[in-house]
Amino acid sequence: MAAQETIARFWLASKAELEDVLLHEQLIQRFEPTKDPRVAHEVISELYCRYVHLCRMLDRCYDQTLQVQKRQVVTVLAESANRRMMELQLKIKQMELSEFTYIDGALRELHLIPEDVQVVRPCYFPLERSEEFVALRSSRKLEPLTSSSSDELSASEESEEEPPPDPRRPVVRRDRAKEKRVAALNLILAHEKARHARIMLYNFKAHPKKFFAKPREDAILDFHYEFYHRPDQYMLIPVKRTVFTWDYRLKKKDVVDFPYYRPPGWVEEATVESKPRFVAEVKAEQAVEEVEEEEDNTEELIELMINNRAARRIQRYWRKYQERKRLIRERYKKSAFLGMIDEMERGPDLGARIDQAEAERRKRKLEFDEAFVQAIKDEKARILQQRGPWIMEDISDHIRAWFRDFYDHAHAFDRYPEIWEGGTLLVIRGETMTPDEYMKEQERKALEKKKSAEQKKKEAEARKKLKEKEKEKRLAEKEKIKEMKREEKAREKAEGKTYDYKKPEFATNAYLTMQEALASYEKDWYFVDELENKEELPIMEWITLDKFAEVHQELRPIVDEVLRAERELLQKALCKDNKKKYKPAKPKKEKKKRGKGKKGKKKKKEAPDLTADRTTDSLYEELVEKNVIRTYKKRSIDDYIGDYNYAAYERRNFLDQDPPAALGEVRDIIRSWLFGMGPLAIPKPKSFCLMGPRGYGKTMLVEAVCSETDSVLFDLSPAIVAPISPAEMTMFLHMILKMARILQPTVISIDEAHKVFYKKVPPDEKHLDPTKLSKHLLKHLIKKIKKEEKILLVGTSSAPWLAKMGKFKKSFEKFLILPKTDYGSTQLLWRHALNQKVGIGKDFPLSPLAMVTKGYSPQQILDCVKHTLTIRRRMRLVREPLTAEELVEHFLQKVPAEYPITDKDYDKFLKFYRKADKLAKQRAKMIKAREEALAKLKAKQAKKK
Repeated sequence: MAAQETIARFWLASKAELEDVLLHEQLIQRFEPTKDPRVAHEVISELYCRYVHLCRMLDRCYDQTLQVQKRQVVTVLAESANRRMMELQLKIKQMELSEFTYIDGALRELHLIPEDVQVVRPCYFPLERSEEFVALRSSRKLEPLTSSSSDELSASEESEEEPPPDPRRPVVRRDRAKEKRVAALNLILAHEKARHARIMLYNFKAHPKKFFAKPREDAILDFHYEFYHRPDQYMLIPVKRTVFTWDYRLKKKDVVDFPYYRPPGWVEEATVESKPRFVAEVKAEQAVEEVEEEEDNTEELIELMINNRAARRIQRYWRKYQERKRLIRERYKKSAFLGMIDEMERGPDLGARIDQAEAERRKRKLEFDEAFVQAIKDEKARILQQRGPWIMEDISDHIRAWFRDFYDHAHAFDRYPEIWEGGTLLVIRGETMTPDEYMKEQERKALEKKKSAEQKKKEAEARKKLKEKEKEKRLAEKEKIKEMKREEKAREKAEGKTYDYKKPEFATNAYLTMQEALASYEKDWYFVDELENKEELPIMEWITLDKFAEVHQELRPIVDEVLRAERELLQKALCKDNKKKYKPAKPKKEKKKRGKGKKGKKKKKEAPDLTADRTTDSLYEELVEKNVIRTYKKRSIDDYIGDYNYAAYERRNFLDQDPPAALGEVRDIIRSWLFGMGPLAIPKPKSFCLMGPRGYGKTMLVEAVCSETDSVLFDLSPAIVAPISPAEMTMFLHMILKMARILQPTVISIDEAHKVFYKKVPPDEKHLDPTKLSKHLLKHLIKKIKKEEKILLVGTSSAPWLAKMGKFKKSFEKFLILPKTDYGSTQLLWRHALNQKVGIGKDFPLSPLAMVTKGYSPQQILDCVKHTLTIRRRMRLVREPLTAEELVEHFLQKVPAEYPITDKDYDKFLKFYRKADKLAKQRAKMIKAREEALAKLKAKQAKKK
């Protein structure tokens, strides 16, 4: 109940935020048009920041709302808000002509930090799977995804491998078989020694006289020995904790004979002197009485002493506990007062409990959906049973009243509407002819029959001329619009683009949909108190109204059939009264709809299913056997480590420079492309290609895309496709596309995609015939993927310039280049890699190390830490702390030595990227024009001097 109230209040807060954002957008539409791109960039980026926060709130409402009728409203709003956010992001990219955008000015204006507008994974990801799919996926063991470019960037899982041989030390190879034999021998010896010790202990207990020798006077009577084993100490030989070095012939220590402690009932043996018998007996009786009295007093004193000691111990520990709590409380208050901690920060336990509660609430959606469907069925059955006869009678009365009214005014009966036209619903809507219109139509038909052939011909020619004039007018209007667009483009080219916030490119359909959905919600839910509906039950009044209308529509055709026959009887009687020949009414034929779209183009016929005779299981089995469907490591896009370029905004907007991007910006771009892979209908690219040098994490990003969307991975790398002959390629791609649609969401991966479009195939790869896929990929796979389908084609390339530009560019909708590592990203990589190892202090000098190794790939940095901090080196960290020189020496001592990618090699990626990507191509042209204009200006200034 408390959770429902919290979600309801959160939804009200989200609705208030939505109203504020829509009001802010309405104010923006009142702004005057501007030609300054910086002003327009600031306005749009500020609006984008507001939408990011709004989308996060609406996404959480969509994820946690259980009431089905409210969820429908929230779904529309969440879809529209996310679509609007993506439109604004695309607008910013078009203004900056780059996939890498910077909105620092809006962040300063709204007092935000980059994390506040960072693209995050929606909470409703991934798309839930059916039980059948889960069973199918778990039925076969899949092969893991591999990278032919050795691009496996593993930051979290590092195997403990032996370092490469040091040239200064002799190479000693380990004999694994010998080590196993020695370990087995040590284990057997340990157990045998323990067995001997147990036998010796039994012999000493069973036969003490035989095995215990008489102690000598100078022998040690008390020998203290304890078996000591530290829990965190690694034992060289795994031995059972049996002490087999104990000398059982020594006398054991008497644990009772202590000088300062006498337990209850303890009596010291008194030496008895030889005296007369009767005197000894008297003395003995007295001694027994004294001992009994002393025993009573001793027991009371001992019990009191034990209780006092226990009480003191309890009090001491209780005071320590209270003092410790007081100190923690005071320290917390002091830190909160100084602003060192956030009082609203969630602890790890609280966060885990909240996530668990949200997951449990999310699972209940299916239960609420089933209950809602059952309520609809029950309500429909109730209406049919209780109100069905009354509804049919009402329909009949209404149609008969129409017959009577028509007969009274026109003395005739109108044509009965056909079912495909809508039936007698047209009568209710008033879309049929009135009696006056019917009489005028009959008069017109009578006059039409009296006209001669020449008059009919003249009227037909006049109608034809009128149609031609209307057609010419429409063509002239279209030409006028085209001319206005040409003039506007020419004006933009000469004077610069004008940003008008009232145009449809700013006020899009998503914005209008949000306004309509919010107005509809406020109208329908105005009298509904959402906080009172603690069980989140459906609103039955709305269901009753909907089902009543549905039952009405279902029963109306049945009544129409009966009343149609009744109308024919009335028409027959009318003809008999008027002494006319009765002609039965001919049913009006339904017009065939042409298979054309809005522009008159014929719809393409769907290709026949080549695998219609095969089951889904058999297709899945075949693709698994061919290693096309593969498994992957569970990763997150956040595992891709990298920082942002915080100086790019000023350099791009104020200094007119083209700053290099940073690795951290790649995460936001890829996440924004994945929004359409969830349950909401959000636009997404059909394909994209990741380009970058080896070791920059391309394969890791592909695995992260699959993990975050819980997609099925199809591998179409050249090595996988090699066994498929060119004749079977069409069937093969059809099978993949069919299974990809069944198993949505799916990711189709092509590793080293440039090999599919080789300009010239290398001799060592001719046996794979990698280019055979390029002949069928675009036609039989990419073009057939629909935009609304949750299918994504992802390619990776480490040498894109080896491919044919035309086919490569057509196959991928987006291209993304992975930036070189800068100082910030390198420092984060070193910190992450060293934090994985125990014994490295937080004061380790990362800044100079990051400055020296700037430009090295993430894989090189992680490999350096893995190979330098081996087990042997970590054992010496206590006495020999790690230094930055050791990590730098790793790159220099390798044969051949490792160096970062050169600017010349990286320029090949940039050159291809500026040709392949649309925005990068436009930006390159803009920069070139800007440089030429600057050069002309400098030349003019030089002439003046």
